[in-house]
Amino acid sequence: MPLTTGIITNTGTTPASNIVINIDNDNLSFSSNVVYHIYVWNSLVSKALVYSNSLNINANTSQILNFNIAGNTSYEVQFLVTGTVPTDTVITVFGTDSSGNVIPHQKVLQEQLTQIGQLNP
Repeated sequence: MPLTTGIITNTGTTPASNIVINIDNDNLSFSSNVVYHIYVWNSLVSKALVYSNSLNINANTSQILNFNIAGNTSYEVQFLVTGTVPTDTVITVFGTDSSGNVIPHQKVLQEQLTQIGQLNP
């Protein structure tokens, strides 16, 4: 089941310069595979895929990923988690400023991700 953060607006007094993706596989026995796509908008209509990868997350381990998105007006992160128990893999996304501080209105927790039909190309 693919998931998305939806489009997150990155303007105002403290726009994010980076996004942090936390991926935690809480299953004690089975690994999971996570495909992620990160899109940015540098104007109101220009969507661009800037990062895409597939990761294997071993059982009972986590990965923390950091990506530069400075200068973009919006961003979106899409995920596809597969494996024996994909629901045991928990993902959160945080926008951070240039000092690494979390921007509170740019956090998306697992329960706030939205199901979509497929990952965009």
